Amino acid sequence: MIENFGRNLTIRTTKFCCPQSETELLGFLDANRDSKIRAIGRLHSWSQVIEANEVVVDMRHFRAIELRQSGSETVVRVGAGCQIKDVVNALQQSGLTLPTLGLIDEQSVAGAIATGTHGSGRQSLSHFVSAVRIASFFDDGRHAELDWIGTDQPQRLRAARSSLGCLGVVTEVELPVRKQYRIEEHLRRYETLEEVIDQEAKYPLQQFYLVPWRWDFFAQHRVETDRKRSWHAGLYRAFWSLGMDTMLHVAICSLARWLPDRCTTIAFRHLIPRLIPQNWKVVDRSDRQLTMQHERFRHIEVEIFVPQKHLKDSISVAIDLLKNYASRSASERYVHHYPICIRRVLPDDTLVSPGSGGKEPWYTLSFISYARPAERQGFEAFATEIVRVMATRFDARPHWGKFCPIDAKTVAKLYPNWDDFRREVSSVGDDFPFVNDWLLDFLQPLPHAAPLE
Repeated sequence: MIENFGRNLTIRTTKFCCPQSETELLGFLDANRDSKIRAIGRLHSWSQVIEANEVVVDMRHFRAIELRQSGSETVVRVGAGCQIKDVVNALQQSGLTLPTLGLIDEQSVAGAIATGTHGSGRQSLSHFVSAVRIASFFDDGRHAELDWIGTDQPQRLRAARSSLGCLGVVTEVELPVRKQYRIEEHLRRYETLEEVIDQEAKYPLQQFYLVPWRWDFFAQHRVETDRKRSWHAGLYRAFWSLGMDTMLHVAICSLARWLPDRCTTIAFRHLIPRLIPQNWKVVDRSDRQLTMQHERFRHIEVEIFVPQKHLKDSISVAIDLLKNYASRSASERYVHHYPICIRRVLPDDTLVSPGSGGKEPWYTLSFISYARPAERQGFEAFATEIVRVMATRFDARPHWGKFCPIDAKTVAKLYPNWDDFRREVSSVGDDFPFVNDWLLDFLQPLPHAAPLE
């Protein structure tokens, strides 16, 4: 029995393999061709996308990191099981880093690209993938083999960049690298959304937070800079690590689990915003500024990608729903207790990552709950409703790797390239050998893409 990080999913398998070589992996796939096969990484996901019904492959031993030249560019080839933080640390030894970073760096590389993990102000990591090495049933459909999918197969590469694990078992990923850089960061409070958005031209990497029960904003302004590392950067990192990533979360978890009603709203209206220092400008290395340690406390999360033109209305809808759930009776009540993180994500060149398609940016709204695993009914009801409402009204997409209550009709409506993705997945077997039951429902052809109710 295997549990995910959030302890909302349990994986029960009939067969399990943790291969140490590609040869061992291929042999295991051949021996289990008639079963449904799923690969797992760090399990830092709350979505049924990680479920496995029969055969599981754990890729933790595939951790090689190799810098190499690809034409005039330097790229890094990374084993599927390597954690992002290990890639960043290895690249730092050569004065390099990845082209984008998400909020946390605990995920395996293959897991991160499979679901479109993203940061703020750029595309997701999936968008930058230049090649993927996959073990699958490519030719005769019966015998596993390895193949590099690269720019010479543009459509298949677009599918492989964010494949949800459906194309096969990823063993290695190739990504471009860039010279290590520094970020200047500071926080500032704003009354309105318009004030925050006006700052994007000056701070293109910013992310911001809607403060629950005050309904104003804190912006985490970020911009690349050539300035030297601040002399007080170490103090700033200590403040974030001890104060924000630890002590603040201890307080929030305590409120969520022991005093979820009036004390939570009072704390956010009058206390918590006063603990956040404004206009403390600090320059430090990019990976130190762009990542946090949210994995220190167990939580569950739903995240929604909203088209730029619908951002203001979607925030209004979210506020109304949060107020509604906070006023319900005890069995249905949910009092939100964490700042709602909002990030701008540029469109991905993939088929089905949540940021794929279009020319305008997406904005992600992230709702996190620190309720105990056995006490999440209210959050899950809220998350299910907000995903449905946002999809219906704004064509908004839930993140594949977060809590993802979505159905086949909604998928067909939200993803214009879903049929292309289905064709790429079926090319490795009409029986979809690497697809779990949850994803299989989405990959079965619909009579027509019916509108959402």
